[in-house]
Amino acid sequence: MRRVLPWLLLLAWASPALAEDVKGLAQALAEMRTEVERLNAEVEDAKRARTAKARALASQLAEAEAELRREQLRSRQLSETIARKQVTIQRAQADLALLTPVVGQAAAVLRAHIEQSLPFKREERLAAVADLEQKVAADLLTPQGALARLWSLAEDELRLTRDTGLFRQTVALEGSEVLADVVRLGMVALYYRTGEGGVGVVRRDGDGWRAVPLAGETEVQQVEDLFQAFKKQIRVGFFTLPSAVADVGGAG
Repeated sequence: MRRVLPWLLLLAWASPALAEDVKGLAQALAEMRTEVERLNAEVEDAKRARTAKARALASQLAEAEAELRREQLRSRQLSETIARKQVTIQRAQADLALLTPVVGQAAAVLRAHIEQSLPFKREERLAAVADLEQKVAADLLTPQGALARLWSLAEDELRLTRDTGLFRQTVALEGSEVLADVVRLGMVALYYRTGEGGVGVVRRDGDGWRAVPLAGETEVQQVEDLFQAFKKQIRVGFFTLPSAVADVGGAG
């Protein structure tokens, strides 16, 4: 362009018409230069935009790769944790297999004790043992939990031997079940009084127990005095009572 312009100027001096043509050509060249610069600017902008987009994509790719590595690490850690848990579960299952027979044996011992002991709320006590066994059989209670419950039931049995009280329960009397008030003295003696006013004592009879009605005036009064004392919350003192042991007379 710098080389062409001097010649154009020289020709313009030589001819007015040519000068007009040169002027128009110069203007066209200037417009072309402006357009070229505009297009060049657009190209540069496009390059910069493409470069920025490439950098953004590269950054996203790097972040995705980093996240993938983190997830792979978490996956390995989770797999290791699951493997350790499986080993723990297998060991626990082996322990459960060893404990299950123990639960059955302990329940059988406790049930035999209840069946042979003083018939105080016996059905309820046996039902507690049976419920525990059923839950173990249905996998609703683990052997460890069952043993803990059995221990609690055994402690309840021991507690019965240490306390006394006035209660209400059914008594097997002359072939029928009769609802009566009872006074339990530990697990040694059980005296009853029916709604009709009959009184008696539960005595061992061979391997079982039998409710024995009392008819002697002295024995009946002794039991009545015992019930009156318990109703008045008097549980400490000297009481003369009919013997709770079969075939032994007198008071004790």
